[in-house]
Amino acid sequence: MRKEEALALLNAIEDSSKKLHAEIRLVKAKNINRKTTKDSAAKICSIWFEQLEPSLAQFGVADEIRKKYDDLFTSLLQLAIRNSSKVTYLKVLEGTICDFKGDLFVTVMKSAGQTVSVTHLTKILESATAEEKDYLNEALGCASQKFFRASVVLGWCAAVHRIHRTVEKLGFDEFNKKSEEMKTAGGRFKRWNKSFTIQSISDLRLTVFDNDLLWVLEYWALIDGNQHERLSTCFTMRSNSAHPGEAPITEENLASFYSDLKAFVFDNPKFKLL
Repeated sequence: MRKEEALALLNAIEDSSKKLHAEIRLVKAKNINRKTTKDSAAKICSIWFEQLEPSLAQFGVADEIRKKYDDLFTSLLQLAIRNSSKVTYLKVLEGTICDFKGDLFVTVMKSAGQTVSVTHLTKILESATAEEKDYLNEALGCASQKFFRASVVLGWCAAVHRIHRTVEKLGFDEFNKKSEEMKTAGGRFKRWNKSFTIQSISDLRLTVFDNDLLWVLEYWALIDGNQHERLSTCFTMRSNSAHPGEAPITEENLASFYSDLKAFVFDNPKFKLL
């Protein structure tokens, strides 16, 4: 999303919230029953959740600020789906309007804004852990400034972090067992001649190369052969990005990279940590 689009949506939300607040103040009844009023509240929430909020990270809006307004708009939506008290409506709207400009307008206005479309990266944030978000927020910042190679390196770090934690969850002994079994598996694994004795996450990080990790994941049935090939392409992109070379990373490459990481790692139920 371009900065101008984000600012326009912020203006629309603020203006609509102020109008709704003024309208509700004039209501003499204790409860808000009018359908048009409730529809107006629901529309404001729809703009926030569907159009604006998923893109705010690219403009440097902090997680706690996004959560603050997520909570406020969730409350407003809950009010809109039933007959709710006038006092509660006014309280939620006042909480929304009070610091809206300072919390959101200023941050978005000061940001450089996104110069490319990185929809898949912003979507990945929805299912990322706090540690992964450290990598992904930096990756998003790099992408927004067209530092595509840096973005790829950080994005791959986040994906490998998820994979490592999954191996830890499933058990290092099982990982070691799979690596040993592969030596006699044949087929796609006929050239495999390694085995590991991993005892900790540190061992995994320091002694297992990412390319080998992907082979074990396929044998373990955490990914299939096609997913393995696509993730190998992502890893190649990461390796190219981290070393000098003449192969540029384009916006299209970046979109494909994050699309695959989202589909095969972050949205893959086999890599779910909770």
